[in-house]
Order: sequence, then structure tokens, then C-alpha cells
Amino acid sequence: MDISSAYKLVKQSIVAFTAKYVPLFEEGAAPPPFPPILGTGFAIREDGLIVTNAHVVKAFGHVPRPDDVPPEEWAVRALLLKLTPQGMLEIPLEIQGVAMLKSFHGGQVYYGPKEGPDLAFVHVRVRGLPTVTIDSSSIVEEGQEVATAGFPMGTDALTAPGWLHQFTPTLQRGIISAVQPFPCATPHAYSVNIMTQGGASGSPVFSCESGAVLGVLYAGLQDLGLTLKARDPYWTPTNISYVVPSHYIQNALAGIENKAEMRPNPGTKTLDQMIAEADLVSVFERERNWTIRRVDPKAEVDRVKFLDRASPVPRKTVNGDD
Repeated sequence: MDISSAYKLVKQSIVAFTAKYVPLFEEGAAPPPFPPILGTGFAIREDGLIVTNAHVVKAFGHVPRPDDVPPEEWAVRALLLKLTPQGMLEIPLEIQGVAMLKSFHGGQVYYGPKEGPDLAFVHVRVRGLPTVTIDSSSIVEEGQEVATAGFPMGTDALTAPGWLHQFTPTLQRGIISAVQPFPCATPHAYSVNIMTQGGASGSPVFSCESGAVLGVLYAGLQDLGLTLKARDPYWTPTNISYVVPSHYIQNALAGIENKAEMRPNPGTKTLDQMIAEADLVSVFERERNWTIRRVDPKAEVDRVKFLDRASPVPRKTVNGDD
């Protein structure tokens, strides 16, 4: 299998976690062309179970939201991009629950972070999701060709020319550069020679030969530099990035089975049902479905308006034959 074929197996399961509500501080300001992206995830179970990083899920709680939004409602959605004969569809998936590691025991010989791997699970309200294959038994080797795909730089990559010009994840390719702490059956991490930026956290890292997922991208090594004149410090990304191995995904699954919010609800619609019942809208023709909601002022903040992308239906983003 070549990388193109492997990517086709993985790409259909990738989601972007996007904000539902966007503060609009200036009267008459233009709404964003695409919802802000917080991170990436990928489906591992057809009933809506998605893998991402713990630091991505923790960021969900910092997303701004109007005061009248119920506390049990998440201010974030998982956005699935699906290519159909009618065009590319944006399919917003509502979050039902999240799960992170409550405790972690690394054993006697463990060199990873004390809090455990940067891993989390998100459950969305849908059935029939396309999923990846998790390879938790193969030993990763230095020099092995791997790839990753997600949303590095978030919406900045999708709107790089100044307008929305990309409706897909970004694919990158490299090799396993090192296994941490050394080559073994259960490493706590491994690094790849692929540069990563914010938004790519939670991306699947998969074999170029089989398409099986070998881990979750979670961090990148940065280099400290100084400006020439003012000697001000700044950080620059390198092409050394770190991956949570997939054996942690497999081992953590048993611990979330008993959480009610991580189990599918009876009557949850399938992905095909959502598409069949949707009123497809071309955003090129009618713009994006933002509405403005006013919220009460805070003590130290002026009256704020929120753009609310509240539409629960798939939206067409690439014109088809119509």
C-alpha cells in the first residue's frame, strides 16, 4: 500500500474541534470565514468515540460562550468534513461527553510525564462514523515511514491567502526519529521528523504501509532564539514532534466503558441519516450561518456580542453540479 491509499483509510475519520461561539467586540465586524479550530481528533469507534489530547479537551473549558448557554452544553463541536458527489460537507457533531485519565501508574521503569500520556476521548452524538484501525501491538522502529494529518495552525492554514481556500486536513510525512526512552515494546513516546503547530494536536500518526494508527501527535520541540538588536527571546518550532503510542489508547479504552456519557444513546442518528435529512446550504452562495447573540455585560467588560454558528445540519462548502 502506498501513502495515498493509506491516507484514504485515515482521512475520513479525522475531525476538527471548533468553537460554536466567537466574540464580536467591534460593531459591524466581519464574521470569521470558518469556525476557530482548537485541535484535531479521529474516530476509533463507529458510535462516536474520538481520540485526541488531554490538553485539547482542557482547552474546551476556556472557549468563550454567551451567559445564556446552559452549563451542560459544550461550547465546542467536532466538525467532520466529508466529500460527497454533491460536494464537500461540513458535518457538525455535538459533544456528549469527554474522558481523560484519572490516575496513571507507569510501573517501576517509566520515563514519561508523571501525569501520564497526553490522551483523551470525546464522545459525539452520531453512529456510523468511519473509523481508523489502531495498531497497538506492532513495535515501532526508528526509520519507519509514518504520516500524520490534521489541522496545523488551525484556520490560518485554511485561510492562508486571505480567504477560505482549503476544506481538508493537511497531510505530512516523515519517519520515526527516536523511540523514548529507547526501543522497546511499550515506549512512553516516540518522536517524528514532522513539524507541528497549534491545531494539529490530537492528529493520528499512521503507518504509510498499512494506514494503521500508531499513535497520537501531542507536542513539538521548540528552539529558543534571541532578536539581534533588543535580544528579546522568541520560540521557533522545529521538525521534532512527539507522539503518544497507540498501546495507551488500547489500554485506556476499558476504563471509559463504564462512563454513561461515553456510551451511545438509543435513537442516536447515523451519519447517513444526518446527511439525508439535512438541508444542504452552499456557504459560497449564502455565506456561513452565523447569527448574532447579545449577552449581559461583565463588571469590567463592555457589552459583548457573540457570533453563534448554531446550525446543526451539514453544510455544502464546495459547489457540485448545481
